[in-house]
Amino acid sequence: MATRRTLFGAALSSPLPAVLLAACGQGGATPTSGGQAAGGTKKPVHLQYWNKFGGTTADAEDQVIAAFQSKFPHITVEALEGGQVAGSGDVDREKFTAALAAGNPPEVIKIDRFKMGGHGAKHTTTLLDDLVKRDKIDLKKFYPATIEEIRFPPQESGKVTALPWDTDNRVLFYNKRHFQEVGLDPTKPPRTWEDALEYGLKLTKRQGTDIVRLGFNAERDYTNWSVGWHWAAGGQWLKPGPDGKPNRKAAFNDDRARKWMQYLVDNRDRIAGSEDAYTAWKNRWGPREQGAIYNDGISMFVNGSWNLGDFKKYGATDYLLNAPPPRPKGMEGTPVTWAGGFALAIPTGIKGDAADAAWEFIKYATYTKEAQLTYAVVAGRFPVLLEAAEDKAFRESNPLVPVHVEVMKQAKIRDVTPAGDEVWFNDAQKSRNYALFELRLRALEGKESITDILNKSEQYINQTLDEGWARATS
Repeated sequence: MATRRTLFGAALSSPLPAVLLAACGQGGATPTSGGQAAGGTKKPVHLQYWNKFGGTTADAEDQVIAAFQSKFPHITVEALEGGQVAGSGDVDREKFTAALAAGNPPEVIKIDRFKMGGHGAKHTTTLLDDLVKRDKIDLKKFYPATIEEIRFPPQESGKVTALPWDTDNRVLFYNKRHFQEVGLDPTKPPRTWEDALEYGLKLTKRQGTDIVRLGFNAERDYTNWSVGWHWAAGGQWLKPGPDGKPNRKAAFNDDRARKWMQYLVDNRDRIAGSEDAYTAWKNRWGPREQGAIYNDGISMFVNGSWNLGDFKKYGATDYLLNAPPPRPKGMEGTPVTWAGGFALAIPTGIKGDAADAAWEFIKYATYTKEAQLTYAVVAGRFPVLLEAAEDKAFRESNPLVPVHVEVMKQAKIRDVTPAGDEVWFNDAQKSRNYALFELRLRALEGKESITDILNKSEQYINQTLDEGWARATS
């Protein structure tokens, strides 16, 4: 399996529904035919659904749940947001693990899709292959890599551990008013790293030593491009082992990684001036509508499609434009981005009527065009169903959508492993300081050379992969 994957598949065409929602140990699932109450009606079933999203996504999820319950009146869905389940903790990493151990998991849980390899290895979610086959779910109707991420082991014959709920990708956003103010053409955003840096310098505004407007932020706040920098430079993260099996060894410790890590440092030093100056700028802003994007505090940044709902809600679509993320000079002809997103899973141990109801809910939320378009149009979430992503209703729901749809053709995904969380992210105890998302932070700290950081990360990643795959195959 190639490391550098594409999410794109031929779009499926289908007419837009007349009304977009009126209410707008591991084993396979063992669904029954549904318990019958007196008189032939189905017995009531209560589903607890963990990790419903808040913010601008809450209304869309509520609409989908209401429409589902109108179709299945015997099923009641109790949807809990992450904070309701875990407080300031982690729903998947902490509360779900504890609930499984105690024997009382929710019937449905939303999980960051790149973690499904770990859940597949640990046997924490119900395998859905038999249900997919029984109900003739055509997995080719989803963006292909969203299915690749929920298979374990990571190959076409891998088992289905969940169904994809949404996806996303990253693009360059820029303020057309700021461009016009400094004499830049808004129809010609920077396509190369080098141009982005020069544009950023020109767009930055200061009062004395204080930054009033940051011209271009390549990393941390108002960006989500840490993993994508390496792909933009033409690199890959993991590679097969000596046995040819995918995603067994680190592949990133090379000149391409050194180039992008140095670029992030140069961007911070040349545009912000110093870490202290950057921190002072960051501390000027509050959450959401109080942020720099909505108050002329930043001109260019690379971020994700999940912001589309907020951009529309708080008026940023009046002045923001978007374009493919920049790449090193000479590579700008082919855009590249990366995609994430979430999946809906049935925890291990859910059986009988509860399993039936959970499967019906997951099918409705992920595999019906009406539900997928509700997430897309109401909340700005990027659909996983190709027919919804290519639909006119989504494309015209927000002027920033078309660029996201176009770059999805070149979107890459994180390599699937049984140690996805450990490979990509630090933990609350900061015991994974050389996980892959940490590389840019280590470089910006400036306490170690970039070469030393990469060497330590390579050692950590190889050890973590060895341990993860050993557990998965034991």
